[in-house]
Amino acid sequence: MKNTTVLLSTKVLRAFSVGFISIVLPLYLSSLGFSKLEVGLVFTLIIATSATFTMFSHRFAHFIGRRNSLMMFSFITAISSLIMFFTENAIVFVIFTLLSLISVNGTDIGPTFSLENAAFSDSAKGKNPKYFSIYNVFGGIAIAAGSLSVSLPDVYIKDFFLVLFSLSLLSGLLYLMLKGEKKETATKRIAIPEIDRKKINRLAELFSIDSFGGGFTLQAMIAYFFFIRFGLTESYLGYIFFFANVLVISSYFFSYHLSKKIGLVNTMVFTHLPSNVFLILIAFSPTAIIAVIFYLLRMSLAEMDVPPRQAYTMMVIRKRYRNKAAATTTAARMYTQSISPVISGQLMQVVSNGSPFLFGGSLKIIYDLLLFKSFRKIKTVSR
Repeated sequence: MKNTTVLLSTKVLRAFSVGFISIVLPLYLSSLGFSKLEVGLVFTLIIATSATFTMFSHRFAHFIGRRNSLMMFSFITAISSLIMFFTENAIVFVIFTLLSLISVNGTDIGPTFSLENAAFSDSAKGKNPKYFSIYNVFGGIAIAAGSLSVSLPDVYIKDFFLVLFSLSLLSGLLYLMLKGEKKETATKRIAIPEIDRKKINRLAELFSIDSFGGGFTLQAMIAYFFFIRFGLTESYLGYIFFFANVLVISSYFFSYHLSKKIGLVNTMVFTHLPSNVFLILIAFSPTAIIAVIFYLLRMSLAEMDVPPRQAYTMMVIRKRYRNKAAATTTAARMYTQSISPVISGQLMQVVSNGSPFLFGGSLKIIYDLLLFKSFRKIKTVSR
């Protein structure tokens, strides 16, 4: 089996779990009696823990190999999710939720994603954005299917933690089939030239602003918002997020063709900015129908920047520094995003349920403008 096939397979398995976990987890925490602030705090700690693993993921890759690191992270998730399924203790559940490295923002992010993204960049011919679009389409289909699975009748919420265990275990075994990864083992720490380091740091700074804004409206927090504001159950939420992800999948195809016409950075900015206007409008929606319409409009554009962003981050940095670039930018996004959920929970509790959408959308618009100013003239590199 080719590396690209292995990585697409593990992407699908992991993305399917992302689809259901971001809906199931806030509802399960609510059933345990957690307040809005406490739910936000748990999400903050989940992201911070995953960000810490992500920050050091490139070092794991250099010392024990990228394949072994990917296997290790998958097995950590498998073991943690199994304990989450069996435990009846809320504290134990939260502890292993933090260690599970799960994504609560409805998108695939974390230490496994960071290393897999770099591996996929190396395996895809020409490092063409087309391959990242295909990679994300597969992931988007899986996330949509995972979201829809929550709407299945007669399925207990906690059973999804057992599904997470099975998918993570299978992913870890699939990574065994990766070839040519031994070259990553036991390499010395790489000194990154200033020109690459500046690019990495600037990208990390900008992605941090975007993710800080995004942390106010994680998919898990949006599911929680629809639940407490409009009383929508997991069955309705499953359908909403399914259709949202179908729109995301469709947008990836347009993203690729658009990036060919107007460039990677322009595609990132010109699609992301209007999506954040729709995000802000959710805060002022008087009914569930209007809020859902604005949310779906937002999702039709919000992820169009993902394939060009992934491709640009890899292509603007020379090959030997891409593990570091992927780890640094991903960890930066996650650390800043980890701050927002607890603030979001406090805003929902003290100000209004919709206030996080206003704060988050405004910050993400600022990111769009700064990204355009900083990188619209910087060219990609071939090696």
